[in-house]
Amino acid sequence: MHHKFVIFPFTAIVGQEMLKKALLINAIDPSIGGVLIKGDKGTGKSTAVRSLAYLLPEIKKVKDCPFNCHPNDLKLMCKSCQQSYEAGKDLVEVRKKMEIVDMPISATEDMVIGTIDIKKVLKSGIKAMEPGILARANRNILYIDEVNLLDDHLVNVLLDCAAMGVNIVEREGISLYHPSRFILVGTMNPEEGDLRPQILDRFGLCVDVEALTSKEDRLKIMQYRMEFDKDPWKFEEKFKKEEKVLNEKIIESQKILENVKISKVMLEKIVEITSMLGIKTHRADIVMEKTSKAIAALDGRIYVVEDDIKEAALLSLRHRMKQIPFQEEQELNQEVIENIIESKPPEEVFDFDKNIHMKKKITKKNALTAIQGKNSSMVIGERGRYIKARESKKPNSVAVDATIRKSVRDNGVSDGRINVLPEHVMEKVRVSRGEALYIILLDSSSSMRMEKKIRFAKSLSWLLLKESYEKKNKVALLAFRGDEAEVLAKPTSNVDLIEKSLQSLPTGGKTPLTPAIFQALEMAQEEKKVKPTIIVISDGRGNVFLNNNLEEDVKKLIEMIDETNIVFVNAESRNRSVGILENVSMKFSAPHFYLEDVV
Repeated sequence: MHHKFVIFPFTAIVGQEMLKKALLINAIDPSIGGVLIKGDKGTGKSTAVRSLAYLLPEIKKVKDCPFNCHPNDLKLMCKSCQQSYEAGKDLVEVRKKMEIVDMPISATEDMVIGTIDIKKVLKSGIKAMEPGILARANRNILYIDEVNLLDDHLVNVLLDCAAMGVNIVEREGISLYHPSRFILVGTMNPEEGDLRPQILDRFGLCVDVEALTSKEDRLKIMQYRMEFDKDPWKFEEKFKKEEKVLNEKIIESQKILENVKISKVMLEKIVEITSMLGIKTHRADIVMEKTSKAIAALDGRIYVVEDDIKEAALLSLRHRMKQIPFQEEQELNQEVIENIIESKPPEEVFDFDKNIHMKKKITKKNALTAIQGKNSSMVIGERGRYIKARESKKPNSVAVDATIRKSVRDNGVSDGRINVLPEHVMEKVRVSRGEALYIILLDSSSSMRMEKKIRFAKSLSWLLLKESYEKKNKVALLAFRGDEAEVLAKPTSNVDLIEKSLQSLPTGGKTPLTPAIFQALEMAQEEKKVKPTIIVISDGRGNVFLNNNLEEDVKKLIEMIDETNIVFVNAESRNRSVGILENVSMKFSAPHFYLEDVV
């Protein structure tokens, strides 16, 4: 009789050796901090993660414990199990397969870390926890698909938990904790925006996954998939022996890991590599040391060799190299690592000036009618920081402290009991920052070649990208030349994509100034959740129009402006400007800056 559910075998995954190695390393030593898998959809990211869970050995746990506590290890027990164990009570042991615990993108903080069981607190005065996702994830695999779309504060909570191995819940003056040691796996598509460097650094390893290009490999993938779909049990049986061998290898690696030694020479090589790459975080050194030990254990050795260090560097440093936002990403490969060890420093090339500084902040309040990004006004919603409580008949989130205070204030305390009625229920008021969008409209026509104006325009655009990144804004980039504007990047937080477009941007042709502003306004009108700001960088020498002339175009554009901010930056100095951009900005009642005002 066949079992009900079959997972695609881990050993049947074609190629993607770095991905598989990273997952196995974290299975051997979860304290490494998890693995971030970056790649396009359809490249096998989810398949590999789910296959890993089916491959890993069973775990022993305390029966009916919501935290999957280990029956014999005090460090892996919750407080209740620890007390029972120390009191000499028998903890009933059961075995179970490791499971995947999925983290929904819409998860709230209470769903993730758990909350206080209010019923038990109010009725019997017992401090009790209502377990969350992190309780289920203990000693399992916590899988976050599209981790870059998860709220930053939740990602920080998860990564703190992964680093400490403990989840602490503090609510209304009550503090509870439980063990939370899990294999953390996050996947993301870089096209949908990247994670902040601070969060990237918290992931132990990072792997870039790409579709295989070999004809033989792609045919093999198709063949395996067809076989699996036709008869999954037969396909599973085909790889049963390989799965068993790998399973036993993982078990043996876990056993010998604590005996693996790393010499001082190898530790010095780790520090040499991270220093030469300019990586400032000490976490990189620690992760490399742990990863090299896990690699050695996976190979059945109890000592670390230089090849382990090189492989650990490729897995643990790539996502930590971009310490300066928007700096061209260095290619990290075996050759680069070997060159570093042999004292050959890597080279960097920049095609426009990234060292200039903005004299006047054109996105500040004195320039715009609204401050945006981190400087924006607070927005009340279902997420964010809890600042106060309010009355509500249908609360989304109950403010327990305020509810109890109101009940005591109205009814007092009778026989040590608090009588909470529906009219006492208070709702938490949470606030978060508003979102912002900057649409950079860059003139790349022939006239911008003179006096290196395009260099100024690109450099200023890069400064705006850098500022937007720091303030967590979205950015769009349009360049205009010839007869119309070209959308180089739609509104996105993936500023690396925009920067690459900026670097390779050509110049030449006519100057369609007003058609470009029209196109930018159309883009702004599509944004419903934010108040966009259009930043026009041009010398103002427009010679292509929507209608017959500049004056008619401006009248039409003013009717479209609505709630959109617009700022004009003149690529000419005050003495060389032809005066067109000044007149246009005046009719828009928009700020105008000259080249010497800005940089």
